[in-house]
Amino acid sequence: MPLFDFLRKSDFNKGVELSVAGHYAEALDYFDRALAHHPGHVDTWNNRGAALSNLGRHEEALRSYDMALTIEPGHCVAWINRGGALQGLGRYEEAILSYDRALAINPKHAGAWSDRGSVLCTLGRHEEALEAFNTAVRHDEKLAPAYVNQGRALHALGRYEEAILSYDRAVAVEPRYVDAWALRASSLYSLERYSDAIESCDQAITIYPDFCIPFYIRGCSLDTLGRHDEAVLAWEKVIGFMAEARFQWYYRGLALARLGRRDESAVAFKKARDSATLCILDPSDEEIGEAGNT
Repeated sequence: MPLFDFLRKSDFNKGVELSVAGHYAEALDYFDRALAHHPGHVDTWNNRGAALSNLGRHEEALRSYDMALTIEPGHCVAWINRGGALQGLGRYEEAILSYDRALAINPKHAGAWSDRGSVLCTLGRHEEALEAFNTAVRHDEKLAPAYVNQGRALHALGRYEEAILSYDRAVAVEPRYVDAWALRASSLYSLERYSDAIESCDQAITIYPDFCIPFYIRGCSLDTLGRHDEAVLAWEKVIGFMAEARFQWYYRGLALARLGRRDESAVAFKKARDSATLCILDPSDEEIGEAGNT
């Protein structure tokens, strides 16, 4: 084996290993080394893009995916990852086109269908999103994120019982899927099944104690059941989290509004509006405004 080829493979494999471990910045260094030895290696460009995406550097990631696709236009995973980078940049229609390119290459790729549906959900096109998620789980019955997204779409359409069934399928595949438990609680709350919602919140909190959404829903459920002191403790827990992403600011604002701290609540809602970070519930500006008037 030529030396440059050995070095490229060694650096590429190390980059993949670091990426799997979540050390994306270090992985990026190794992918760059690998490309110095072999700039035409499509999988290195694709994995380099994935590392950049995980670091939130979506513009740079997009350039890496474009390089991969210049080398190999039929690289299905690069098209999917490209869609994810565009989604991270808020370029949703372009993201859908990337997922469509991936599906033209592999119409049975469950992940591409699920990711396409996620963008459609963000755009409020829930019926189309639901079709995409249904297709995803037909092609892969073990794809837990697709069941969660299916539940999100059903919840948005007011089909709460069906949403709960989707979340149940997700946790049957991945019992510690915290988003599934939290979103399940939200659908149960919408059905006024407050005790069941609390149990679902408790499952989510046991798995991930630093997740604000189940604490907020738990507080609302407790409050509705007349357990006001416990509700206050739950909402205070939400406020205690360090808010960074949009959904954290959003739920911080809701909790502050529930506790009558309206000036602080307004600040939190503004930060939620200003944040470009997506979240699993992706609340609309209208919902934020209504919550501010609670």
